[in-house]
Amino acid sequence: MLETLVDVLFAVLLYVGFPALFAVFVLKGAFVGKPLPTSVILPGYVLAISANRIETAGIVLVSSVGYVIGQLLIYYLARREGLSSIQSSSRIHIPPDRIDQAERWLEQYGGIGVFVTNFVPYLRGLIFVPAGIARYPVSPLVFFAFTSTVIYHTAIVAVAVGAVRTIF
Repeated sequence: MLETLVDVLFAVLLYVGFPALFAVFVLKGAFVGKPLPTSVILPGYVLAISANRIETAGIVLVSSVGYVIGQLLIYYLARREGLSSIQSSSRIHIPPDRIDQAERWLEQYGGIGVFVTNFVPYLRGLIFVPAGIARYPVSPLVFFAFTSTVIYHTAIVAVAVGAVRTIF
């Protein structure tokens, strides 16, 4: 089933382009699209359109901006409604121990915690929940999230595309 979803998603991405890519990453950042394998979709899209370096940079930028906007949606939802609104969603399931872990990272490391957790699968973006509840300042939050997301997306694309181009 996931394979079919990825095939459909690729077809939409190839047909619509950057707006669809942006939407996918907003959904991914807002936890709604967590099942989407964006670590496959992102380099796959770069390869599918045979992107040059400038186009690849644009793809990384669009996906990163979309992802951070999705994270900010979670931040503002947590800020306005609290943890219960996020946990009550049938589409989003976050184990309480993960929230506790993200809260500890935020309390202990602040913005650096945001930066680091954006590299950790299953923790990416969770720190935005306690950040919203604690009303952590938005500017440093966006700075650390955007910086780490650009690095993360660049690394995914560089490794995957580099490996594919080496093989072929």
